[in-house]
Amino acid sequence: MHIEFIDLLRCPRPHEDSWLIAAFDRMDGRLVVDGKLGCPVCNAEYPISGGVADFRAKVGEPYPIRSAASVRAATPEPETERDDDVMRLAAMLGLSRPGMIVLLAGREARVSHRLATLTSVRVLSVNPNAADIGDSDAVGSIMIDSAVPIASRSVDGIALDAGAADNAMLDEAVRVLKPGGRLAAPASVLLPGSLRELARDHLNVVAESVGELVALGR
Repeated sequence: MHIEFIDLLRCPRPHEDSWLIAAFDRMDGRLVVDGKLGCPVCNAEYPISGGVADFRAKVGEPYPIRSAASVRAATPEPETERDDDVMRLAAMLGLSRPGMIVLLAGREARVSHRLATLTSVRVLSVNPNAADIGDSDAVGSIMIDSAVPIASRSVDGIALDAGAADNAMLDEAVRVLKPGGRLAAPASVLLPGSLRELARDHLNVVAESVGELVALGR
């Protein structure tokens, strides 16, 4: 995991927001290969193994670090991962500037490296398959149970597949999206009130965060 991604990470437990304290055991340039993250509020610790930050309550087996090039070489490209499909996702999320932060969960995480390469954005891949993990400057991977361990209002775009787009994840999307940030999800999802629908077809709905709604008084 690139060291700059760590600035975005937060403890997923329900308490006041706080930066995490990082201890690095092994690095490759600015990539953290092995280490741990600690919460100064509740003292929880989360390992980084093989470049993957694991925030699950029951930590799984470590993932071996793999480069983006080796992932692409080892993983067959299904029809849904063509460059024009990846660019369609970029258009739905409004990825118009290099360096924008994007979160991809579920099957969408499979295109993390392609999206980063084609658009120069930075991608956090949530619960990727082991074959799709590849640590790089532009892509980081996190394993979670439900709460997204990312600072509020820090993400420019989120893409969810049907398996990831449950109510808990949609609530987390509302929290972590910047005002004006976009969500791309299956057309069947019910959007929370603070997400404004921008476009819809038979496959997807695209919505924009309107930020925190404040009641107007006299």
